[in-house]
Amino acid sequence: MGFGRVFLTLLVFALIEVMVLAAVADLIGWPVTIVAVVATALIGSALFRRQGLDTWTRLNERMNRGEMPGRELVEGMMLLLGGAFLITPGFISDAVGFALLLPQSRRALADRMIRRGTVQAFASRSGGVFFYQRGPGRGGTGNTYEGSVYEGSARENGGENGKAGDEGDRPRRPLTLDQDPPRDRR
Repeated sequence: MGFGRVFLTLLVFALIEVMVLAAVADLIGWPVTIVAVVATALIGSALFRRQGLDTWTRLNERMNRGEMPGRELVEGMMLLLGGAFLITPGFISDAVGFALLLPQSRRALADRMIRRGTVQAFASRSGGVFFYQRGPGRGGTGNTYEGSVYEGSARENGGENGKAGDEGDRPRRPLTLDQDPPRDRR
């Protein structure tokens, strides 16, 4: 989507938002409309804080188990977008923001994005990969990857003095990537 389309979309959205605000204000009055917009922003910020903390906790738990937190990363992006919509004055943006902040709708949308292949996450015991995939309807014609592909393996760094030690009595060490030279895959 080019800059012109983005600008036009934002302009049309802002105009519709102003028209809806004016229509609601004609029905219930401007003071009540302003209070309603401020109240939705306050409720939304509290919901954003709570849902963000919950998502952050789940992300850390999956990372500590050695799993790739793909769904949590997608949900985190949606939380940020939902928070931005909620602090934007207007009822349409509030509705979209609440839809992105409520756990049921956010998780359903995140699962749908992952299922469609817009975002994919692959994980294994030795590490994981998180990437964007182009495919039908997304500017490509299938599983098309452009750029360099790095192949290699990951290994756990040893404990102190390079000794591995017992898994049960030491914290997990960061992974080191043993990388082969890149090869072009076009």
